[in-house]
Amino acid sequence: MSPLPQEVRYRFTVLGPPGFTSGGTRLDLGSPQQQAVLTLLLANAGSFVRTGELIDGLWGERAPATGEAVIRTYISRLRRLLSLQGLGSAIVSRSGGYRLDPDRFEVDAVEFAALIESARQAHTAEAAAKLLERALGLWTGTALAGVPGEAAEHERSRLERLKLTATQELLRLRLELGEHDEVVAEVPALIERNRLEEPLYEIYLLALHRAGRRAEALELYRAIHDLFDAELGVRPGPKLRALHEKVLRAEDERTPALRAPDPLFVGRERERAEFRRLLARGGVLFLTGAPGIGKSTLLRKFADDAAAVGKPVRLFDGLDDPAEVLRGLPGDVTAVIAGRSGPDATLLVDPAWSGRITIRKLEALSDNESAALLEARGVGPALRKSIVDFAAGNPFALSLAAEVSRSPRVDAARYVVDTVYAHLAGDPPTEAHRWALYVCAQAEHTTEDLLRSVLPGGRSSELFDWLRDHPCVEAATQGLVLGGVLREVLDRHLAWRDPAGRARMRGRISRVTTGR
Repeated sequence: MSPLPQEVRYRFTVLGPPGFTSGGTRLDLGSPQQQAVLTLLLANAGSFVRTGELIDGLWGERAPATGEAVIRTYISRLRRLLSLQGLGSAIVSRSGGYRLDPDRFEVDAVEFAALIESARQAHTAEAAAKLLERALGLWTGTALAGVPGEAAEHERSRLERLKLTATQELLRLRLELGEHDEVVAEVPALIERNRLEEPLYEIYLLALHRAGRRAEALELYRAIHDLFDAELGVRPGPKLRALHEKVLRAEDERTPALRAPDPLFVGRERERAEFRRLLARGGVLFLTGAPGIGKSTLLRKFADDAAAVGKPVRLFDGLDDPAEVLRGLPGDVTAVIAGRSGPDATLLVDPAWSGRITIRKLEALSDNESAALLEARGVGPALRKSIVDFAAGNPFALSLAAEVSRSPRVDAARYVVDTVYAHLAGDPPTEAHRWALYVCAQAEHTTEDLLRSVLPGGRSSELFDWLRDHPCVEAATQGLVLGGVLREVLDRHLAWRDPAGRARMRGRISRVTTGR
């Protein structure tokens, strides 16, 4: 946009009742219908808008026979208004339409969008939050309040959606900045106006959790579940379900709380030694591993280790976009980011982080460490070996089996299998994807050709790519390999759910792999 003369600023406002100011003086834009015509020109500033579009945008199917003449009258009045301010050429006519020159004035909606983009590019959460606060401060009410017509309603909906998105981004930043109680107080009013807006519930649930209000967080999730089931016939989405699971396990999504030494913590000496070296030199450690392998528990232990030596450290668990967070941290930061996968290539080759990123994959506990964990959880010697063999060193499976082993429930083994299956397998998008996991659990190496032969349907390439991205599946020289407790759980799950289908699948795998 061209710079405006300093002595006079022309500005249209649409983030509230529409207005026009010239040198600080607010001018009357005429009737609501005339404002609707201006709204459509502003929404398409720089482009020609056909007269027919203006008629449709103002009246829709109820356009009068004199619609074209009325539009010409509104355009004439708008030109007269602008001409009095030295903007006589701002509206350009062409056969069949009109164009509003965007270089002659400012628009608050354009400034709003620019501030949001600047916030998304900001290097710190504090800077981003201030930019978003400035953007939202431009609003004076409902967008285009009082302006009639379908076009105005469409533009109003678009602007209000942008406002809601920016508000959600600001609330998330304020959670990063520790304003949990303030967010808890503000979100309910937003939910009142947007009852089915799932991201607002995600923010509210996390804010309650971080504010230490666990019981309220769990009650909120139950209410969300009931609301979505009654209104939409669906269950909460994957992000809400993951947050609910973290609340149940009393884990924080981003910054694990400092805790007293955990008597149930075993092993991980190599990783803790690596962390102590990181504290001494600075840098970023990416801690990767399959679900349930103990990443969040180790982060809490890292917090204890850092506090013991008085060293500051930033700990993050389950970030959607680690690169975005890292770019907002100071260059001398010491940070650990735990997730199911490591950094992407763009971050590894970023000169700002060259030589400062370390990646460590968290492996399963050894048999001795697994037995020690079970002993610490009160499991007797008679049960330890069978649980160790089943869990394959996965701390989640070990801990769950230990707790359930003391339960009188008759379906204890079934409960452990089903729970570990849900936690580690995730939520396959289709039944074909679920069967692809079953194949991977039965085969020594899974290839696209094996999937094509065992699971006919023409989706072998899609299924192979999905398996390759699964956090429990590893790529080996001869194909994909699924090991650990999920392999055992998938086999038991299928043997119980569909024994005949399991037998057929194993037969097909055998014929393909042996050539018989």
